[in-house]
Amino acid sequence: MTAPKLPVLVSNEFPGSELTGDVLEFIAAMHSYQTRYARRYPAWSEVLYVLRTLGYAKRVPGAQWTVSEQELTTEAQRHRENEGKTSSHE
Repeated sequence: MTAPKLPVLVSNEFPGSELTGDVLEFIAAMHSYQTRYARRYPAWSEVLYVLRTLGYAKRVPGAQWTVSEQELTTEAQRHRENEGKTSSHE
């Protein structure tokens, strides 16, 4: 799925304001999630879910995981496969 065409309007530059490939991938994933589940304003837990499906995980030495990295990798792969299927229908 390609990222939606967005104007690059940054009135104030700040750390993290660059539209990198990671940022565009996240924007596209959130757009897809919002469309699929009709969630114009998703809860923070839903945003965290989308981040995890993209493969992001908090790295804290000695932290206990509630979801294994294998499960997150599997979920991310499933998400990407589903995106390929749904993007051709959008």
